[in-house]
Amino acid sequence: MNIFCTGNQNKKNFHKTLLKISEISKIYNHTLYLNKEISSIASFTDIRMISFQDFYKKGALGIVFSIGGDGSLLNTIRLMDNLQLPVLGIHIGKLGFLNQIHSSKIEEHLNQFFKYQKYTTKEFDLLSARISYDSNIKDDFLLAVNDIVINHGNLLRLIKFTVNLEQENLNKYSSDGIIFSTPLGSTAYSLSSGGPIVAPDIDGIIVTPISPHSLSARPIVIDGKNKMQVSFDEDYSRINITADGQNQIKINSNCIVEIKKSDIKARFIYPDNMDTYYSKLRNKLNWFGKY
Repeated sequence: MNIFCTGNQNKKNFHKTLLKISEISKIYNHTLYLNKEISSIASFTDIRMISFQDFYKKGALGIVFSIGGDGSLLNTIRLMDNLQLPVLGIHIGKLGFLNQIHSSKIEEHLNQFFKYQKYTTKEFDLLSARISYDSNIKDDFLLAVNDIVINHGNLLRLIKFTVNLEQENLNKYSSDGIIFSTPLGSTAYSLSSGGPIVAPDIDGIIVTPISPHSLSARPIVIDGKNKMQVSFDEDYSRINITADGQNQIKINSNCIVEIKKSDIKARFIYPDNMDTYYSKLRNKLNWFGKY
């Protein structure tokens, strides 16, 4: 089996974790590749460097390991873009919600994973945002695992805008911004802004205004089949639109932003011995005390 490794090399224990993955992979005769954008690899001269696109061409037996925090996993999924392979998130740190296994138990998990190869893959919808201006200006495009956020950046001003569904108006907002979230991302920025927790197997898009001027502007979960259009009701020279808090485009109020479920789906690897989604909720959010 071919394994493509990537992640955040600046994280503490990144190289230690990568070394352990390399050692265990050799036992089971798997071939390890490392994202060539990761530069600090003096200790791993036996690991082949490659771009993800070239790795993908090697065939269907390839899987991806993302080493780091949730942000690393989000970045890995966007790196794969429309060439999604099954990905296993290996968490380094404390909080991580999306990653499937923790580096502190990597030897136990990977030995079971490689020995029995017993795992399932689950697909999760991604969100896309297309920003359109006049016909003579090229569209911009963003892809997100967790959320698409529109706000005014560091300016202390409300934004006035309208959100329309395909067949009717949803609402007019006056707020610091708005979050369009996937169910998988409902425990991220949307939750901290008062949005609901939505199980990841629900087909929906969560719309959460950020500090709305009106108390009647509440979060709502809409059918995932909807396409939404955001237009701006006043002139703004600078607005930020961000995917997963990582990729950002600066736009102005002359554009239309279309938000919809992407045709691209993330494919997560779930080993048989990992925590379930609901056990993670209980532990991370400390429901009824820690289990």
